[in-house]
Amino acid sequence: MTPITNSADPYGAVPLARILIKGHMLWRGAHPIAPGAQKVDFVADEAYEVTPLAQGFADILNKVTATGYAPWSVGEAQSIFGKTFVPFGLKEGTNFAEYDLVYLRNGLLFWGARNIDGRGFDTEQNRPTNLQIPMIRP
Repeated sequence: MTPITNSADPYGAVPLARILIKGHMLWRGAHPIAPGAQKVDFVADEAYEVTPLAQGFADILNKVTATGYAPWSVGEAQSIFGKTFVPFGLKEGTNFAEYDLVYLRNGLLFWGARNIDGRGFDTEQNRPTNLQIPMIRP
């Protein structure tokens, strides 16, 4: 599984954190947004790690996640799997899950667009009802 790098800027010039999530995709059936669109739940039920890539982010983590973690250092991964992790809204003993949608058309992959009011995809009721712009295969 390839980790995702999250950036502090819209152009990806300032890496903030590397995130590794491992788990399962649960296909839940048709989504009404378009013929062929599917409801998909992403569940991090195998692993979830965070690696700070900027000192400022490591400093913040050391302030808000001191309990249950070693000191955070740039370039050093720590597992947040099954633990409370306030920056991502995770609670101990629960797996991260997103209720999303997937749509393929003409070789393009579409995910669900984020809710404009800032709600996450943390419940079935918050599953997206619109599509993002497509991702193009390299």
